[in-house]
Formats: sequence, C-alpha cells, structure tokens
Amino acid sequence: MLFLRGIAVIYLIAIISWWVQADLLVGKNGLVPADSFIGRLHDSGVSFFEYPVVGTNFHLLCAVGCVLAICVLAGFFSGPALAFLWLIYLSLLNTGGVFMSFQWDILLLETGFLAIFLAPWRRIRLSWQNPAPLEPLGQQVMLWLCWVLIAKLMFFSGWVKVAWAGDQYPEWWPDHTAMTYHYFTQPLPTWTAWWMHQLPAWFQQFSLWPMYFVELVLPFFVIFGPRMRRVAAIGFTGLMVLILLTGNYTYFNWLTIVLCFPLVADCLWPGRLLRWLRIRKIDLTGSVRRTYPVGSIWGVVARAPTILLIGWLNFYTILTDLHRAPNPVLKSDFTPDFLKQVAEKTGPWRLVSGYGLFRTMTTDRPEIVLEGSYDGFSWKEYDFRWKPDKLDARPRFVAPHQPRVAWQMWFFALERGYHPQSRNSGWFSSIVTKLLQGEESVQAFFVENPFPHDPPPRFIRARLYAYEFTTIAEKRETGDWWKRTFVREFLPPVSLR
Repeated sequence: MLFLRGIAVIYLIAIISWWVQADLLVGKNGLVPADSFIGRLHDSGVSFFEYPVVGTNFHLLCAVGCVLAICVLAGFFSGPALAFLWLIYLSLLNTGGVFMSFQWDILLLETGFLAIFLAPWRRIRLSWQNPAPLEPLGQQVMLWLCWVLIAKLMFFSGWVKVAWAGDQYPEWWPDHTAMTYHYFTQPLPTWTAWWMHQLPAWFQQFSLWPMYFVELVLPFFVIFGPRMRRVAAIGFTGLMVLILLTGNYTYFNWLTIVLCFPLVADCLWPGRLLRWLRIRKIDLTGSVRRTYPVGSIWGVVARAPTILLIGWLNFYTILTDLHRAPNPVLKSDFTPDFLKQVAEKTGPWRLVSGYGLFRTMTTDRPEIVLEGSYDGFSWKEYDFRWKPDKLDARPRFVAPHQPRVAWQMWFFALERGYHPQSRNSGWFSSIVTKLLQGEESVQAFFVENPFPHDPPPRFIRARLYAYEFTTIAEKRETGDWWKRTFVREFLPPVSLR
C-alpha cells in the first residue's frame, strides 16, 4: 500500500518536472521538436508496438498523468490508473529524445510496470486502514520481482565500479580516490557538496567501504528472510539519504527509497507509524488475522505471462551485464539467441533494464560558458540556471526537479568540443540560433539576459573552462565557491550569416 502510493508521488513529481519544461525542449518551437521525430516514425512505417507513443500532445498527457497519480495516491482505481500512468510516461520518454535518456526515467518505468500487477484491480478503493492481503500466486510473485529489482539496481551500481576498474581508469575506484573528485564533478553540485569536498583525504577514502558494503553485500540480504530484508532496506535508504543531501539527482533517490518499501514486512514497521496510519499488522510468517483469499483465475491468467516475461528478461539482463564488462565474471556469452530476440523486441517498452551508477569517475569538471558579442571583441557571458557559471554563485538544491538542459550541458562538456555529429549538437545549436535571433523563449534557460534592452548579439561563442571548488581559505578571501581555468574554445564565434 505504501509502495503504490509512493510510486504515485514519484510519478507526479516526474511528470510535473517534465511538463514545466517540455515546451522549451520538445515543443513545436522547442530545441528539438518532437513532432518532426514522430513524423519520421510515421513516414518510415514504424508501428505502435515497435515504438509505443500514445500521442504528441504532451500537455494533455501530463495533465491526465497528474490526475491519475492523484487517483492512485487517494487509493482510487489503483490498477487501471497505474497502467495508464506507465503508458503515459513511456510515451513521454519515447518522445523526449536526449532529454529523456536517464537511468531514473527507465527505472521509474520498470518499477511502475511491476506496480501495475501488484495493485488490486478488483477493488475500486485501496483502503489505508484495512488493506487487502496479497494474492498468493499473482501479487506475491510480483512482490518478489520488486525485491529482485532493488537488489539488481544496488548490486550492479557497485559491480560496475569493480568490473570496469583497470589501467584505463587508475585514478578513481581502484585507487580509492573517487570521492576526492565526486563532490565537485557531479552534474549539479549543492552547497553541502562544497563542504563535503573540504573533508580530509583519509575520510574520502574510508567512505568508499560503507558504500561498497551497501551496494555489493546488502543486495543478497533480500533472500535471507524478513529481518535481513529490513537491514538491506535500512542500508539502501541510508545511502540514498546521504546522496540526496549532497547532490541533485532528481527523483532518483526518492524512487529508490520507495523501492525499499516492499522489503519491509508490515510487522517490522514502527508501531507508532502503523497506529497513526491505522494499518493492521501482518506477522512474520505472512499470515494475517484473517484468511488469505485464494488467487482468482483472472489473477493467474493476467499475471503468469508477465511474470515469465519479466523473469526471462531479468535473466538476460543480468547475464549480459556480467559478460560485457572489461573484467567480466562470465568470459563467454551464454545467452540463448531466442532470449536476445525477445529482449530486442520488447526493448522499446522498457520492461526490464540494466543499471550501473557512477561506473567511472570524472576527475575534472569541464564547463561550457556561452558568450555573446556585437563586434567580436567585447563579450558578455550567459549565466545558465542551476549549472555552475558565476564563481560566487552558491550551488543550490533543485531536486527532485530535473533541469534537463543543465544536465545535458554537463554531458556535452565532457566531449571537450563541439562536433555536429554529437547527439547533443542539435539542441545546443538550437540554443545558439535562438540567441542570435533574439527569441524570448530561450531566455528561460538563463538567470538573466546580458543584453536586456538591446538587439540580440551578432556573434555567439562557447568557451570551455575547468571548474573546481575553492578551498576554505580561498572562499574566505574571495567569497567564491568556484575557481576556473580557461581550457580551449568549445565553439568558435558564429553568426546568422
């Protein structure tokens, strides 16, 4: 019950966060209009089953999605509402292009798909005080698949750090120095990250070991009974809280915490919380103070094919991840061909995915700084919202909202230079063109317009700087949170001509 309502809250956050910026990103006059992409799909004869999209009117989709999320939160029509929520967010992801390509978007879809079959479909309202027990065959197995998902997410987040270690990346996880870089190189740092960065090197190295324990050991606790699952849930939740206190990772940390709810049996929740919510306890054996209903024929027919499909896809994903790493556990690919074909056919539906957070650690922070000029000699900087630009601007909290252009600027900067064939070149070129044309909508990406009462600049250029947190002494002297060094031209001066 708490799990389903938690998923509804995450859906609501994710949809609203996308809704407020979708016009600027993929609208008709956005950076990368979705209509042209959908048109190409139709022209090439791609069917709905090959690439599911339920519509291009994202305002309508987002509005309906918010209503459905509120319905689930209130406990009404949970099963059907979650099904349509999942389909709506899948459509938003498939039309969002590069701006909807993050692991948490895919994780929300995988979690939301399991929630559809975990929710009761035969009850109009899901009661807080008197929740129905799980059906033994259908819902209980879907609960186990939720355990598999959180264990997979956490284990492979630790596994990639080990499996991708080697001579190519000597400076990060193998040398235990990753955390000395993490706080200032993460996409959107916070002011708390600045303070964490000031801690001594021995603390940064030591902090890796609790993380390894949580990510590589605790996932196996999910198979050792209710009390061990509660230990795993506490460890996972603790790590997520530490991450959200020092970084802006959108709704990802909250989604992971919600995924921990199914690990905790009702009888292991604090008694005061259960009494406040007026929820009846279920004991450790899974029996209740009333009899379990026998799983209905509908439940068996509806869930059995889904359980088999999700099980096979998880098996394929885990085998693939264990094989593809530079230091693989499986030296050979044992995946059957038919399973590869099933995974390929179901790929656009995002039913099951692999995960691996912070596989490599960047050791510097390149930042793209846009500048405008009338004459090509005197330049003024554009200050992007949320990303580091001004040295004295305190890093802020923005999560669970995700400013997706600011995130993409971080990824594009890692390419070290503009290239027209980059997956990021389309939206970046669009920003530059709109600035040269003086289009008002593009100003929403910036703190202020450096040319507020004048015609638009004739020239735009992009320069690459290396940013780093200041030390405590440097901040005391200058008041700056950042220091930077010029690296190179990212994009030479361009004009409409």
